[in-house]
Amino acid sequence: MISARLKELLYEKGWSLQQLADIADLPMETVRNVYYGKTNDPKVSTVMKMAKAFNLSVNCMMGQCNHTPQERLLLQNYRACGPHGKSIIEVVSRYEATAAKADRERTGKHQIPCLVPRGDVRSGLIYENSEVIYIDTVIDEAYIAITIPNNDLLPVYCKDDILLFENRFPRNGEYAAFYKTDRAYIRKFVEEEGQYRLKCLHSEGADIVLKRMNEIEYIGTCIGVVRT
Repeated sequence: MISARLKELLYEKGWSLQQLADIADLPMETVRNVYYGKTNDPKVSTVMKMAKAFNLSVNCMMGQCNHTPQERLLLQNYRACGPHGKSIIEVVSRYEATAAKADRERTGKHQIPCLVPRGDVRSGLIYENSEVIYIDTVIDEAYIAITIPNNDLLPVYCKDDILLFENRFPRNGEYAAFYKTDRAYIRKFVEEEGQYRLKCLHSEGADIVLKRMNEIEYIGTCIGVVRT
C-alpha cells in the first residue's frame, strides 16, 4: 500500500527518488526499498519523515485519507483563505453537496463528462477532435469516461465500449488513460526493471517507455467498462 501511495505522491510532485531522500533526510536505499515494495512495513520514523516532506499527515502518507489531488488542493486553498473566503466556500459547498446528494438519492446516478473521439485511436486520441457528452453512472468513483469509437483496441476493448476512469495514478498491471502533448493514450501500465512501460493494446503499435512517471500526465485509471 505505501509503495503505491509513494509512487502517486512522487508523480504529483514531479520528484525523483533522490529528491525525496534529500528533502526527507533519508538514506537513498531506504527510499528505494519502500518505493519498490521491498520494505512493506517501514519504520514509523521513516514514514513520519516522508509525510513531513510531502506536507501530509501520517495517515495520508499511508494512503488512509483517500484524498484526490483536487481535494488536497481545495483544502490547501481553503486554509490559505481569510474568514470571508472560508465562509463563502462553506456556504457554496454546503449548498452544492445538499443538491448533489438529493439528486443521487433520487436517481442513484451522477453525471460525468465522456470523450467521444473520432477516427483511428491506435496512435492516440486527439482531444480537439473529440466530442464531449455527459453520461450517467452509478459508480461513485468514476469522474470521466471515454468511448471507444471502433475496434482499433481489440482484443482488450471493442467498438462502443465506454471506459469509466477514477482520478488516480494506476498500479502495476492496471489499464489507464494518459495524456502527452495533444494526444491521449489508453494503455496498460507496467513497471519493470526500473522503467515504466505504457503497453500498447494492439500488435501494430509501440509501447511508450518512461524513465520517470512525471514525463507524462495521467487522466485516470479504468475502473469499469459499459458495454451495450
